[in-house]
Amino acid sequence: MSLAAQPLARFASARARAPEGYDFAAAAGWLPLNDTEFHLTAHHLPLSVRILAGAPRLGFLIARDYPAMPPVDEAGRWRAGYMPIALRTFPFALAAAAPGARPIDEIEVAPEGAHLLGAAGVPVCLDPAAGTLGPELNAIRNTLLMMRGGGQRLSRALDLLRIAGLLAPLRGLRDEAAADLTVDPERFAALDADHVAALAAESFLPLDLATALLFSRRHLQPDRLPLPGSAREAQHAGVATPAEAILVPPRAEAMDLVLASLEALDFALDASDLFDGEGADWPPLDGAEPSAQGAADKEAEAPRAVA
Repeated sequence: MSLAAQPLARFASARARAPEGYDFAAAAGWLPLNDTEFHLTAHHLPLSVRILAGAPRLGFLIARDYPAMPPVDEAGRWRAGYMPIALRTFPFALAAAAPGARPIDEIEVAPEGAHLLGAAGVPVCLDPAAGTLGPELNAIRNTLLMMRGGGQRLSRALDLLRIAGLLAPLRGLRDEAAADLTVDPERFAALDADHVAALAAESFLPLDLATALLFSRRHLQPDRLPLPGSAREAQHAGVATPAEAILVPPRAEAMDLVLASLEALDFALDASDLFDGEGADWPPLDGAEPSAQGAADKEAEAPRAVA
């Protein structure tokens, strides 16, 4: 029997500290993402969609059997290059229905993190009687409220991907359809201009999400990727899959191989030296004189006459 979350008000006189390890994250297996961080997360962790309370929700997979490189090592240390907000706000979450008007009543504590509230750390409340949160906990509350709004925006965009039939289940440990969904690259590539325009009618968020989900597939173990469309349809129809497809499951879609090869390229997708021309021998524009430094370099490189 799983323990229920506890109201933060029970710990009003306590102090809160950060977790020393992140084994709890691997045990959770999946945690939600905000709309401000899914691009960055896709560079480090596999994204997936889960249907929660009838609505699609974007998150990241950290169950040990799914990522190609587990983000949590055996000592519980976080190894990925980015730590999502859900981990930085642990063990706190917004209560489903706040019973009172006080800020402390809006937050609950995950049972796995109740041990982080005690005598050490930052104060939960400045005034326990009034329920006024300390500065650190108030910042966490504001972040959780931001995530609630961001999650709702992501769900609306993911609904469009679901309606368009672009989502396909990942494969579980026994090759069954898992609860986690990703974008089917074959269906996405087959979209015509009208369907693409419909997805982007209100915003580009649905297309951004589809691209990020596809990009993050390179962080999955190949055996967890969805079967190609024809094999998956045959599986749903109860048609026997050819023996070679069972014995040697496809390692990846073509798009996964292309995206994986980006690791070997020397460029960046964010603020960096992507357009840094230092050391490059750029030709002068038509009609423009080469720079003094460029002329000097050319003169140094030119062959000299032997006397």
